Amino acid sequence: MTTRENIAHLYRRFGFGASPAELDRAEQIGEDAAMRLLIDYHEVDEAFNVDPYEFAWRTKDDSDPGAYNYRYWWAMRMIAGRRPLQEQLTLFWHGHFAVSDGKVEDGPMMLQYLQTLRTHADGKFIDLLKAVSKDPAMMRYLDMQRSLRGAPNENFGREVMELFTLGIGNYSEKDVKEAARALTGWSYVNMYYEYPGNNTAKLKDSLKYERPFSAFSLMPAMHDPGPKTILGKTDFFDGDSFLELLAAHPATARHICGKLWSYFAYTDPEPSVIDKIAEVYQSTGGDIKRVLFAIARSPEFWSDACVRKKVKSPADLCIAVCRQMNAGDELMRLRGAGGSPQRQLNQAVFDNLYGVVDRMDKAGLSLLYPKDVSGWKGGKDWVSPAAMVERYRFRGIFMYARKGPGVGAVAVHDFVKSRKPADTKAIATAIVENFDVPLPSEGIDLVAKIIDKRGGMRIIDHPEAFPYALDGALMLLMAAPETHFC
Repeated sequence: MTTRENIAHLYRRFGFGASPAELDRAEQIGEDAAMRLLIDYHEVDEAFNVDPYEFAWRTKDDSDPGAYNYRYWWAMRMIAGRRPLQEQLTLFWHGHFAVSDGKVEDGPMMLQYLQTLRTHADGKFIDLLKAVSKDPAMMRYLDMQRSLRGAPNENFGREVMELFTLGIGNYSEKDVKEAARALTGWSYVNMYYEYPGNNTAKLKDSLKYERPFSAFSLMPAMHDPGPKTILGKTDFFDGDSFLELLAAHPATARHICGKLWSYFAYTDPEPSVIDKIAEVYQSTGGDIKRVLFAIARSPEFWSDACVRKKVKSPADLCIAVCRQMNAGDELMRLRGAGGSPQRQLNQAVFDNLYGVVDRMDKAGLSLLYPKDVSGWKGGKDWVSPAAMVERYRFRGIFMYARKGPGVGAVAVHDFVKSRKPADTKAIATAIVENFDVPLPSEGIDLVAKIIDKRGGMRIIDHPEAFPYALDGALMLLMAAPETHFC
């Protein structure tokens, strides 16, 4: 592959694809620098100052703290943010440490959980494991409101070993019971409904004092202080030392690295590949960033088994199209420079993001609402017949404005025009390049035919005619199998 193709592969896997402009900039700095720019994202100025509570306003009268509102904020961050891997990792951990507002039923609590995942996404796994295990949303989801000496809760102890760390077959029922004893004394407090006033008063007070609505609570008097034997080791384990035991276990290294490889590279990796990546995990104390670099620098990541072989998730598909239509800049413009978490957001921001989140929902990825504690399965599950119908219907956002083309269509038009196309096949080729689809020549011919029917060469010098042609081209692209692999 060429340098540009390699960089595009990096962006498809460690981001949400790249626009031609992003590829141009990355190509100028080179492949290795582009890799570091993606993975070492804390070195990148996020330049995203949109507070999630701005999305709590649907009317001017009172705020709405429902979790569904923060899904729009997260989608906006995916589209407009400059750290795409941070959002991909947050999404990965959301599927791994799955929590659903369907059970939690508490918007601020779900937002706090989401921020916990984002904050620790690329750090040491033990830090993430401890933070999410003590997160009130996770505790509520797995029935850890109270775990008391003499009445331990086994649900979390089981799930943390089966799903979050060791994996099935690497622990016993005795381990579950002993783990539950280690976790006694853990609880949380949720003050939201005890704060005085309406939603708006509660929100303003919380923001003023930088005070969360819920927090982890440790009750030492309720902890079982006796010795416990877990995974063959006997000690006076408490919750923290139990989690440290899990995070350092070789089975956890293989389980986590296997899931990371499957998400960022390909499923069913060879044992030798996981051995290599798990060694990086073990030697760095579970440093996720080092693991990601190891994945990106593995020969297998660049092999035919990997490149354009992964089925795109609904986020991979929808967010990429939006970024390739330069929708992020328009969302930020509509939001305005003076956004505030204490006043109503521009309705146009809600309306356009609703189109993205709703399409992802219908295609099987409901942010903040995974189906169960095991998260999304991914792969072929993303392309069921019902899901494919919904994917086919997506055309991005900002295609049309009140008068003439929307900025999304204008961005694609400007790129196509910059290629100085001599005929409609050249226009089709440029559109396909803009959306990074490896369409074969006969597929490009089909796109050219629909462009012929929807304006032909006229659409180059008459931008107002371009959206109709672009809509037809995207209709064909969404029907092409090549569009749904990355």
